[in-house]
Parts: sequence; C-alpha cells; structure tokens
Amino acid sequence: MEFKNSVRYFALFAFLAVLVCAGGCDYGSKVWHDAQKAIDPNPEINLSHAGIENPDDNKLALLFTPVDAKILAICEALSTVDSHPDDNWFKLLFMRYPWISGVLTMDDEASILVKLPEAEIKPFKSGPLIEYEGDWNEIKLKSFVSYSEFGPEMYLATPFFKDAEFKGLVVVHFDPRILLNFCPDPKKLVIMQPDGGGVWTGSEDLDKEALLKIDWDELLDNDVRGVVNVAGVRYVWLARYIGDTQIVYLTKAVTKEGEDDGILFF
Repeated sequence: MEFKNSVRYFALFAFLAVLVCAGGCDYGSKVWHDAQKAIDPNPEINLSHAGIENPDDNKLALLFTPVDAKILAICEALSTVDSHPDDNWFKLLFMRYPWISGVLTMDDEASILVKLPEAEIKPFKSGPLIEYEGDWNEIKLKSFVSYSEFGPEMYLATPFFKDAEFKGLVVVHFDPRILLNFCPDPKKLVIMQPDGGGVWTGSEDLDKEALLKIDWDELLDNDVRGVVNVAGVRYVWLARYIGDTQIVYLTKAVTKEGEDDGILFF
C-alpha cells in the first residue's frame, strides 16, 4: 500500500514538473523572442509616405536630382584617380559616361600626354589650371567653365602622382547643356553658372537677362537656397558646388508669394 502511494506521489510530482518546465520553456521562448525583436527588429517598408511636403521642394528635387546624379557619378570616377590612367580606364570612362565630350591628361608643365578624342571643335584653354598656385596634394577636384563661340564646356580636373609627387592632371570635359537630357522635364529646369553668366534650360519663355541681373553674389554669400522673382515670375533655387564651380538649379515655384514658409527641405 505504501509503495502504491509512493508511486502515485512520484507520478504527480513528475506531472507537475513537466507542466512547470513546459510553462518555463514557453515563457523563456517568449522572453527570447521579445529580446531578439528589440535588438534586431524586422524592417517595415512604408510605401504610403507622401514624400517631400513642400511643393516647391518636391518639384525642384524631381527635376534636378537625375541631373545632379550624373555629375556626382563622374566626380566619383575622378576621385579614384591617383596615378596616370591606363588604356582600360579611358575605355571604361567612355562606356560608363558616353555623354562626356572628351578626356585628356597633361603633365606638370601643361604638355598634353593623352587626348581623346584627338580632334575637337571647342578649344581647350588650360589657363585656370596652370595658373593655380596651390598645393595639388590638397586638392582632389578643380573645375571651371570655358565659354567660346561654339558654346560652353565644363572641365573637371584631378591630379595624379608618381612616388607621392605631383606629375600632372586628368581632365574630363562636357557641355553642361547636355545635362538637361537627364531631366524628366527639361522645359521646367534651369541650370546656371552665375559667375560665368551661363544659363541653360529647355524653356523658351525664360527671361535670361532678368535672371542674370539678380545680385547672385549677395544671395550666394548668405544662402544656398531661396526664391527669386524673375520678370514677375517666382523661381525656387538651390546652389551647389562642382569642384570649385558654383552652379544654381532653378524652377518656377508652385506656391504663391506668402505661401512659402521659408523652410524648404534643402
């Protein structure tokens, strides 16, 4: 009789132990799951985001971003140069950026080493590069826009070295007007270089003279974005540097005067 009672007590104890362990495992599993979720949460993608709320910002961003991406890409390609490029580098450059006009290399005495294509319509004036008296070891990218009877040409130059000594420049150049081809609506975008007086746009009703009469020196000394009135039309603008050349992107403002809160996304 005592043996039977002992067996009964042992079976009850074992059953209770199983219940406790099962409950403990469930609880432990829940704690572990919660901890994992807190440390490494599963990302959630919200596809209903409205985007940039300011309509002026939104319009300008959609227009200039694809254009600016091309400029950033070519600047990134030049940033990887540290020695004189080989033939494969030149081939890849034209394959990846078929919109550029050409590329050349010059030694530290301004003598041309490589020039592709060999013949071109617009004359290359190396003055802004040769006249630079700073330390090329501290400069990664210099730029300037040359104006001729054949149109504008933007030059981007980066130094190359040998045994840590400056040996020359790699120069890529392109017509800035070609950048409008990458804009989803070229008629709505204006690209300008205030210092050089260049204004490039697909719009036919832009008053370029009125745009250039604006005191851009004062505006750019104080801000990198804003709204200007051009012959009675409001334009939202954003300025940025390509090397040491400042350019400005503009488009007609969507909002009316007084609706802009003055705090744009840019």
